[in-house]
Order: sequence, then structure tokens, then C-alpha cells
Amino acid sequence: MREADEQYFETLETQLDEAMAVAQRAKKRGGDPKPEVEIPTARDMADRVENILGIEGVAERVRELEGQMSREEAALELVDDFVEGTVGDYDTREGKVEGAVRTAVALLTEGVVAAPIEGIDRVELLENDDGTEFINVYYAGPIRSAGGTAQALSVLVADYARALLGIDQYKAREEEIGRYAEEIDLYDKDTGLQYSPKEKETKFIAEHMPIMLDGEATGDEEVSGFRDLERVDSNSARGGMCLVLAEGIALKAPKIQRYTRNLDEVDWPWLQDLIDGTIGESEADQGEASEDASGETESESNEASGDESEESEEPSGPPRVEPAKKYLRDLIAGRPVFSHPSKPGGFRLRYGRARNHGFATAGVHPATMHLVDDFLATGTQIKTERPGKAAGVVPVDTIEGPTVRLANGEVRRIDDAEEALAVRNGVTKILDLGEYLVNYGEFVENNHPLAPASYTVEWWEQDLEAAGADVQALRDDPTVDLADPTAEEALAWATDYDAPLHPEYTYLWHDVGVERVTALADAVEAAQVAQTDGAAMERDAASDGALVLPTSEPVRETLEHLLVEHTQDEDTLVVEDWVPLVRTLGFSRALEREWTPGDISERARTYDDGENAIVAVNEIAPFEVRERAPTRIGNRMGRPEKSERRDLSPAVHTLFPIGEAGGAQRDVATAAKHADSMSDTPGRVEVQVARRRCLECGTETHMARCPDCSGAAETVYECRDCGGEVEPDESGRAECPRCETLASPVQTKELDVHAAYRDALESVGERETAFEQLKAVKGLSSAEKIPEPMEKGVLRAKHDVSSFKDGTVRYDMTDLPVTAVRPSELDVEADRLRSLGYEYDIHGEPLTHEDQLVELKVQDVVLSDGAAEHMLQTAAFVDDLLEQYYGLERYYEFDEREDLVGELVFGMAPPHECGDGGPRRRLHVGGRWLRTPLFSRGQTSQLLPSGDESLVRGRNRRVALRDYRESRREATRP
Repeated sequence: MREADEQYFETLETQLDEAMAVAQRAKKRGGDPKPEVEIPTARDMADRVENILGIEGVAERVRELEGQMSREEAALELVDDFVEGTVGDYDTREGKVEGAVRTAVALLTEGVVAAPIEGIDRVELLENDDGTEFINVYYAGPIRSAGGTAQALSVLVADYARALLGIDQYKAREEEIGRYAEEIDLYDKDTGLQYSPKEKETKFIAEHMPIMLDGEATGDEEVSGFRDLERVDSNSARGGMCLVLAEGIALKAPKIQRYTRNLDEVDWPWLQDLIDGTIGESEADQGEASEDASGETESESNEASGDESEESEEPSGPPRVEPAKKYLRDLIAGRPVFSHPSKPGGFRLRYGRARNHGFATAGVHPATMHLVDDFLATGTQIKTERPGKAAGVVPVDTIEGPTVRLANGEVRRIDDAEEALAVRNGVTKILDLGEYLVNYGEFVENNHPLAPASYTVEWWEQDLEAAGADVQALRDDPTVDLADPTAEEALAWATDYDAPLHPEYTYLWHDVGVERVTALADAVEAAQVAQTDGAAMERDAASDGALVLPTSEPVRETLEHLLVEHTQDEDTLVVEDWVPLVRTLGFSRALEREWTPGDISERARTYDDGENAIVAVNEIAPFEVRERAPTRIGNRMGRPEKSERRDLSPAVHTLFPIGEAGGAQRDVATAAKHADSMSDTPGRVEVQVARRRCLECGTETHMARCPDCSGAAETVYECRDCGGEVEPDESGRAECPRCETLASPVQTKELDVHAAYRDALESVGERETAFEQLKAVKGLSSAEKIPEPMEKGVLRAKHDVSSFKDGTVRYDMTDLPVTAVRPSELDVEADRLRSLGYEYDIHGEPLTHEDQLVELKVQDVVLSDGAAEHMLQTAAFVDDLLEQYYGLERYYEFDEREDLVGELVFGMAPPHECGDGGPRRRLHVGGRWLRTPLFSRGQTSQLLPSGDESLVRGRNRRVALRDYRESRREATRP
């Protein structure tokens, strides 16, 4: 690691340690359920995995494997360690499988989500009907946060461990297979699945799955057909199981196949049928049977005849990926479809990466964004045909923009955003959406075959160099622009070096048929070259005039499909830069045809059923012509970008229960005056709260701390049936030994809201005039129902920040990557960036000017305007909280937005159990927050569609998450 990087991380750790120390002092003084900060710090991913699971030895082993293999491979390698007993202390076989599965999910999700601990309930060893044993994995709703890949791999890990332990496969009963299919359909209708497999796919998976997928009920709706099954506990849909089967196994089958092929002990050959969609087809339909007289199958016979015949046969069409329609499912009204699957006119696939481009992002020209009425904006989530299922849109102005037809008949490519805004009201049709930038890694990550690439300048330069040209000399020549040459230069390079034609003048011949090409050639033969004043010129005269073709519907459509820039009117079609077009069509500059239709070979006429003219064009052109854009990407709008505060609905300031006494507004002041009758005392409200007892003086209370001696109180569990106290076991489960029912830590109690409200105001030294309204909750949703000190709500209301369900103050933003920035783009002076450690630009030159490009440090983030304003409010709340409630010194003391630059923030995706810290560098990016791909990877395995929540440093000091928040399992139930 570079010395500068070491200093950078040391600074981050120092700032974090300082904040944690303040939080620790505050927790010891206040009325929080625990006297210490409950959020442990982890130095790396291995630490996170071990901390979240509590399995000793995992971190050390993960570090050993990290440098040798991918995380997926490491997860499978750890299975051997659990089975052999070198990692984990498990006595039973099912315990070893459970440890391996939980560790695999934690590793694949990088130890940042709840799935490994709350998404997997247990692993059991059950019996098949033939007496053999099998593994049953019991999933819960929070497995959703793991994502499809980790869900599917958890099943593979369980099967691998099963095989190593010598346990038999699960043999599903017929009624269980039918139950899986019915249950998936029920869960999809009731809750919704990202991908819902067909009934035959679900039954096929259930029939072949070597592990039984089980889980707890997560909905009230019950199945109607396959009920009261012996090996299924509930008649309701099991959400965790449905997610793993549908969004894991069914959706991620290609990814899983990549790893099953490398395991000798595990064989899932049925995945290929699932991937190919050949479920239920006969062997003859699949072309795998049909034995000949010698006993060999037809395929074997063909292979035996040798490879020479295969090599001699020319392909009947171009290599193409099959159109995928999956992204068109579940369309939402008002959110447009931008292009249909692999259709001409849609986005043209281009491989590459820009500095604001990375994981699960799609680069689109800003002109395209404006021309689709800004439905595409920076941060918009789109559902896409390939390579993944979704992506976040980012603007990239170095790729080709859209081609449009204007009301005046002009067909023009728009490569400038300002130009797009100027002409968009006059656009009658978008002929082509432009290029769609996707990095190679997206295809690898999604285990998607590489699709044929667009012919780009970078590719052409290599072809030109291979043909013998001195490309470096051309790059050094100030009079030559290799990216945008003149037509004369492009034609000269193609003919002099026998190289392919430059992409700028390579039209989309693969989008038109051979008949269309011959019709266009006939039109060129009848065309004239005219001067700008319209006067016709001699056909053999060298001229800079325009090519005027007689208009016809087929010729007009052909020019539009080719994306040839021209102007249309009722009688003519006028092409200004016409020489590359006519030379490609086999004409001389004098418009003399150098071929006849009979010269086109039969192969060219029948290539791709005559719908692709690229072979024919290469036969008539005097140079090689490549396919310009062989792969189109279909996509639709998923959801718009966002940048807004994360509030409950309705927003509240304090997690203190007031029942219905606060009215529709949940106003604490109203509740403090409420009385059901004239004889009742105002402000007395009956609610469900915690049952706790002071450890020092024995006082019964519902608060985290004793109201008499300020000592710590502990939860008291009481049996609902017999009223006896129950001690929880090591796992925290409190079951009455006499009644065999779960004991409750909750009691129904009458609270004096009036007194609590007045005491809270007095405690922090505030008046009711400090805020407009203090809003509370009707009831608590956490398991133990410990009320939050109302003082915190008073201070939140004062600074207009609200509490989320776990007591945090949150702000949501769409997250997008960026690797390099300019000070001018951040509205920050170069001197300020230098003070933050940015001393050199990307070329190693000292940073002195605002227009220099600098590499963003790996955990630095760029925030939106709205986030900056919200964080100023939150920082002021934290300072008041420290001073007025905890009795400590103020921490932030911000006066203006610029004070936020360089401060520490935590970023986390909604389903995650931890956050990543990084300093802010900028205050305005519209409605997004930008950060490096590494920071993004530290937060989530997928950049989108999740939004991020940003918490100001120090927010950890005022909440006990486990006691205030509702359980995640309850939250996942519909």
C-alpha cells in the first residue's frame, strides 16, 4: 500500500475512534437500554463475517483464502473446513451444514446484511420415505437481503456439505412438488417476486433439488390445494423458501452452474435444462437421441464423421444472442419502455467504462436522456435485457448519441445535450437511441455470454495498425483526428492499407436486407450531385455538392435504418456527406455502378434469410465493412432517481407510545391533554410497553434505566398463562416450563404522557415554542417495546429531523460510482482539496487548478444538495443532544454547508446490518450520491436497485438498535 493511502486510512480510523469514544461516554450517561455502543467496528470483511456470526476462526481462514480465489470459491472451500471440524465447534452433522451455510451467506454478502443470522432459521436432518436421511434448510424472510446469487449458493453449499458428510439427497413427494408450485404462485400474488418461475419450472426444480427448501410462514393467505402436509409446518406461503427457489435457483441458474461444474462431489445436470428452457421436452425434440443403425446417436455419428465438414460449412447468419423478454414483465403504468428486446433502433451495446461508470450502471448519452422526455436521468433505475436485470443510468458524453428525424425532414445524429434540448420539440421520431456503455465485468458477474460488440474507433485503430499503418504517427499528427476523420481520410485509409472502413462512416448494413440494398443502389444510380444552390452538376465532375436521390418509401426507410444523415422532402432525399455511402455501395465518385445485381452471391442473398446485407455489402464494396452495432439492448424504466429524507409514514420525532390520544397527527401535546371522560386525569394513556426491573434497587419500570436510582434495568419475562417469571435460555428464548408457552416481556400499562412531556422539556431546557409539533408513535413494534426517552424527540422536532423505526435519522439517495473528479465539478477550490490529501492529479502533476482531474480516494463520497441541508440539521440535533441530554461538549458546531466537507459519514443499503464510513468531499450532484466502486462494494453486492441511507457520524450514540427497532422478520411479513 502506498504511504499516502496508509495515511488516508489512518486518518479515517482516527476520526472513527474519536467519534466512537464520544458515543461511548454518552451511552454511559444517558437513558439508553445498553451502557455501551452496540455497533462493533470491523477492520475488514473477514472481521465482519466473524463478528456477525460469532464463529471463531472464520476471519483468519477467510483472509487465507481471499488472495487465492473468489469469494464464491472461498465459500465452497470453507465447507471442507466445517465438515472436517477445523472451523466451527459443531457436534452434529446438521450443525456443520448450518455453520457452512451461514458462513457462506455472510461471506457472499460481505458481512453487511442480516441474512446469515436472521434469514436462515435452522438446518434439520429428516428422513426420506425409503429410510435415508436428507438435509432440510429452514429459511426466513430476511434471506431476501442476501440477493439471488447468495440465496442460490447457500443451497449449493448445503448440498456440498451434505455430499461430504455422506447424507442422501432429498426425495420430494408428489404432493410436496405440487405444494412448491402452488406456494410460489400464491406468494407472488400476495407479496411479489422479482422473478416468478413458471409452474413447470418450479415443479422441475422441486423434483430435482437435492436439499429440501423449507421456511416459516410469512403471510396470512393459505394454499388451497396441497394442505396439511406431513413435512410442511404451515399451510401459508413460506416467504424465505419462495425467495430462494424463485429468485435464487430459478433466476440465478447460470451463475450456479459455473460452480457446480467445478465440484466433483456435486452434480446438478438438470440446471442445463432449466437454463435452456427445455423442461418437459423429449430427447428427440432436443436432438440428443435418434440413434442410427450402428447404435450411435445422431450427434455422435455427426461428430464421428469428423470436424472438417463443420469447418467447411459457412454460417447461415451472424452470431447473435437470443432476445430476452424477462425485463418486460410487471410493467408499471407511467414508466416507459425505451426499447424492445434486441430490436433495431434500441440501444447499441458498447463495451467500456467511463469515470462515472461501474457496477450495475449503464452509460447513456445525455442527449438521449433529454430526447426521451428526461424519463432517463442520472440515477434512474432501468430494467434491462442484459447482462444483468437492472442498472443505474449515468450520463456519458463520449459515446455516440441518438439519431432522430426532425419535423423539417432532417435526419440528424445528436451528440450534444444542449442541441438535444434545442430540437427535442421538433423531433418526430427517434430512429436510434445511441450507444449503451456496459463494462465487460458486468457480463462476467452475471455469467452472461459476451454479446457481439459494436465496431468502435478503438477496435478500428487496432485493425488499422495490423494492416500496416503507423497508428502512433497518426495519433501524434495534429492535423489528424482518428476518432472523427474526414470522409476522404477514412476512405484513403481503407483503400491504401486494405483495412476496414472507419466506424464513423460504417452504416448499419446488418439492419437492412439485400433487397433494400439493391433498391438503394438503384436510387443512387438515378441520383444527381447538386451544388448548394440546387444546380445539377456533371456526374463525372469532382464536387463538394450534395447527393440528391429520388424519394421513395423503401429508400427513405433504408437510409433511416442505416442511420445515414440526410434531409427529406416530398420529392427528394438529400445526402450531404455522400461519398462513403456510394463507395460502400460499389459506386465510383462519378456514380457509376461497378457491379450488377447478378454479381451478388447466393450466400449473400440468403445470409440470415436475406435480412442482413453485410455479406452482400462486403462483396460489392472496394474495402472491408464491419457490422457496426450487432447487439441491441432492450430496457424499460424501473424507478426514478431519488434524494430525500427517510421518514416513517407518517413522520415521527420520538419512539414513545401515546396510543390514539394524539389524534390523527399523533401530537404529544394533544395526548398530554387527552382524557376519555371528564372524570379521567388528562394525559393518562394505556399502551403496551416493556416489563423491566432495576438490577440495583428492584424498582419495576418500563424504561431502559431505573427512574429512582438511574441504574440499569433488565427485561422480565412473564408467562401469559400462569403469570410466572421465566428465565430466557442462552439463545434468548423464554419458554415457560410449566405451560410450554413463550413468555412475554411486554405489559399493558397506563403512562402519564403529560408528566413525561413536561419532564422532557424541562430536562433539555426547551419550551414548546422551540418546535411546531412533537409527533410520537401510536405503539411500539419492537419485541421488548422499550420507549425511547422523549427528550430525544423534543430535540429532533426542534431541528426538523425525524426518527426512523430504529431510532436513526436517515437520508436516502440513489448511489452511483465515480472514480475521478475535478474541483470545479465539486464547487471546491483546489487548495481545499489539497488540504484533504489531494496533492496530485491523475497524471502525477501537482494539483493547482480547478480543472485538473484527480482520483477520488476510495472511501470519499459526493453528496447531493438535499443531503447537505439535512446533515446540517442532523449535526445541530446531535450537538444539542450531546450538550442538553448527555451533558457532554458539542461535537460538530457547523455554521454552513462548507463545514461538512471532510467530515465522516456512514453509508448503508436498506437491508444491511452495518455501514461503511467515508468523508464527504462535495455538496451538489443533483439527486444522487457518488462514490468509488470500492466504497460501493463495501456496502452492497449490487449497486442498484437499492438506495442508500446516509447517517451523520456520531448518530450511533443515541440509540440501542436491538431494543428499539422491530425485528427484521416481523418487518418482512406482508
